[in-house]
Amino acid sequence: MSDNNTHSRRRFLQATGALGAAAVAGGAESVSAQEMQTYGDGSRPAPPETDVEAILSELSVEEKIGQMIQANVSTVDASEVASLFTDYHVGSLLTGSAYPPSRDPVELAKGVNALQEYAINEGNGVPFVYGLDTVHGNVTVEGSTAFPHNVGMGATRDPELMAAAAKHTGDSAAAVGAHWGFAPTSGIARDPRWGRFYETLSEDPHLAGELGAAAVRGLQEGDADHGGVAASVKHFAAYSEPQNGDDRSPARIPVRDLVENHFVPHHMGLQEEPLTVMVNSGSVNGVPAHASSWLLTDVLRDRMGFEGLAVSDWNDFHRMVDMHEYAPDLRAAVKAGVNAGVDMAMLSDMAHVEEFYTALLDLVEAGEVPESRIDEAARRSLELKAELGLLEDPYVDPTRAPDVVGGAKDAAREAVRESLTLLKNEGDALPLSPTQNVVLAGPNVDDVRAQCGGWTIGWQGLHADDAKPWATTIAEGVRSRAVGGVAVHETGYTFNRWSDDEWSLDAGTKAAIVADAKAADRVVLVLGEGPYAEGFGNTDELALPAAQRELVDAVADLDTEVVGLLVAGRPRGTSETLAKLDAFAMAYYPGSAGGAVADVLYGDADPGGRLAFRWPDGVGQVPNYYNQYHPAKDNADALFDFGAGESYTEFAFSDLTVSPSTVANAARTGTATASVTVTNTGDRTGTALAEAYYTEAYGSVQYPRRKRLGSEKVELAPGRSQRVTVEFPLAALAVVPGEVPGDADPVVEAGDFTVELGGETTTLTVDETVPLDPTPGASQ
Repeated sequence: MSDNNTHSRRRFLQATGALGAAAVAGGAESVSAQEMQTYGDGSRPAPPETDVEAILSELSVEEKIGQMIQANVSTVDASEVASLFTDYHVGSLLTGSAYPPSRDPVELAKGVNALQEYAINEGNGVPFVYGLDTVHGNVTVEGSTAFPHNVGMGATRDPELMAAAAKHTGDSAAAVGAHWGFAPTSGIARDPRWGRFYETLSEDPHLAGELGAAAVRGLQEGDADHGGVAASVKHFAAYSEPQNGDDRSPARIPVRDLVENHFVPHHMGLQEEPLTVMVNSGSVNGVPAHASSWLLTDVLRDRMGFEGLAVSDWNDFHRMVDMHEYAPDLRAAVKAGVNAGVDMAMLSDMAHVEEFYTALLDLVEAGEVPESRIDEAARRSLELKAELGLLEDPYVDPTRAPDVVGGAKDAAREAVRESLTLLKNEGDALPLSPTQNVVLAGPNVDDVRAQCGGWTIGWQGLHADDAKPWATTIAEGVRSRAVGGVAVHETGYTFNRWSDDEWSLDAGTKAAIVADAKAADRVVLVLGEGPYAEGFGNTDELALPAAQRELVDAVADLDTEVVGLLVAGRPRGTSETLAKLDAFAMAYYPGSAGGAVADVLYGDADPGGRLAFRWPDGVGQVPNYYNQYHPAKDNADALFDFGAGESYTEFAFSDLTVSPSTVANAARTGTATASVTVTNTGDRTGTALAEAYYTEAYGSVQYPRRKRLGSEKVELAPGRSQRVTVEFPLAALAVVPGEVPGDADPVVEAGDFTVELGGETTTLTVDETVPLDPTPGASQ
């Protein structure tokens, strides 16, 4: 930046009072006490100007480019990162979850305050916006609450619980000085080989959209003191179905599929007005998402109406060169991405910051990126800060952090109980009785790292140091109930974040497990995966590791009944192994409240989860999502279907009706309801899931074999009945008509639709074909 621009800007700040802020620790005081706000550890002056257009008009081109940069920092020591503000004028910081500046909540809040004050005083007077990874909680600092990973939350079918978890996450992140949470992940789960499968909410677009929208509401709601954080609907769009199952690999998805499925949950999330969207790291049909003006401008902004800030994912301008080999150099990548509609670049270090800044400045000076585009992106960055209140008060009260971080314990336990999915229960192997003698064995039996999974304190899971979220393990939960005695055998594994984990079962441990199992009433094997993230979680195998299969074989032929409990981020286990178990349940990555698994194992709570994905019997059946077109042989061969999950009691469904049963014009009518009577025919109180689906046999294009409309849960005592109503938008029936290109606007076609709920079916008739909002994803 030129000296003249620097001096002009600093004179403006001086005139409005920004340059006299009190230092965090000592220093001359240049503003009156009335102008200061005090937060426990010192005075915090507000920035001088709160009007976005006034600020924008005073920024130089260089400073506007700085507003488009988000720099990763692992320190809040201003002396180490000063050039970010003095040389590059960065508008945003983030901490990748592996290396936060501090894992102490209070110290992190103090440090962010101090750095914020430095940025205002020594930079251009504009506060930075600070982002954290919030995939399943504010799991960056000591004592935080880790909720079940998203695919487990999908099993709950509970938007209110999702919103409550997200609200605590936003409050907790705000309490440590953050303003922005990188969640929810709104892509649909279609390939369990993919290392980010557990970050998704469901393979069903409507369910993923319902829960993602609830997460946006929760994150941005906040409490009276914090006001929440900005949500980021990600990764726009079609990131979750890489062609080969590997993270950030190319996706080849027909436009009809994009509109009817992949865009849907993003669009539903956008209806809740998230302040930001994060862009897909991969490519779609030959074009990196960051370079696609069709995705980022035509679809996201013009059709879906998004008005907030679009941020790249980690170093993705560089990935257009190094990984996708789409652009010959960074300059070409920056030109393509900024002109396509990316407003902010997420960059990993100072070198990447300098490269992006230099390239974009050169492009503007050469006229290859219009200055109007720089103004637009910088304005969105400033508007984000205005929406968050940072232009009025960018500081946080550090003394509040201990009261907020680690809260929502009841919600975390409820999420575990509602997500645990019972998939097999022969001979009433479950629930356990407290008087039974139990053997508890396996690699994940007493392991906080495993039960929390990736994105917990560290990027790929807990570090070896002492910082952890609060947690109760599965072993602790079982010990608290097993008055008849419990023998715990942890077989363990070697966690290696840079390669595959090494699973082992030594001969001595195996012999001890078998000896105890012979005398026990039940054996509970806690199997599954260790933590992982992104590409390090890619796999070509859905069978359990060999050492775990050996453990199952060691006890399978005993007279003692064997219960398998899977702690994992995706379906792991095939029919060959599961046939040897008397009962089998999926606990996902349960997070902090892993001990609440015992509430379900012992029958204190009914298993509330229903699969949010289809469970293929090995990689030979991938892809194998439930709403495929006919014919699909794999649909008959999958191990467990979408929605699978048992209760400890039995339910009967009867008298299904749809109202209205005949619709003249779906666009005008708007919604319909499916109602059914649910009766608990068993001898225990339990929770039934009333989930409605539809299909259509014939139309202008193929319809999915089955597609979810919506669901309601109801708890019933033995012998009790209740009428349950599921409301759904008639737009959910929409398809993209026309020929193979699939580029027409969606319609609800005339015809007879079969509505199914609990094994009951009825017919919904639509009299005329009507167009819907042409927005991709509006069909849901």
